[in-house]
Amino acid sequence: MGRILAIDYGLRRTGLAWTDPQQNVALPLEGVETAQLWQKIEQLLGEVEKIVIGYPRRLDGRPTEMTAPVERLYHQLRQKYPTISIELVEERLSTHAATHYLRQLPRKVRQDKAAADRIAATILLENYLLRKKP
Repeated sequence: MGRILAIDYGLRRTGLAWTDPQQNVALPLEGVETAQLWQKIEQLLGEVEKIVIGYPRRLDGRPTEMTAPVERLYHQLRQKYPTISIELVEERLSTHAATHYLRQLPRKVRQDKAAADRIAATILLENYLLRKKP
């Protein structure tokens, strides 16, 4: 069984998290500059069997300014990696939850933008795993 990779996509930075090999626990990976995202995905792919991408929508279901870029990434990944399962996952509250979580941490950690991205991706993946459990 391979890992599940979670992507919290942003125009400048992207958060990454993945599961343990048994797909039981969400683990933060890193926040990367979005320009380096494809290179990072290539490095991780040998251990990944599924990719989940946070799909941004407003609370009322309407698209956000990030919906179209995320959809483009989704289609590019599906085209480039046809043998890997790729799924868009509702992310309405993961970024909000990450921001709330960061407020509880020391200032030095709060100011680390990559930490916020990692945490958002980890929360996205935790929520995905919880929904998939029987």
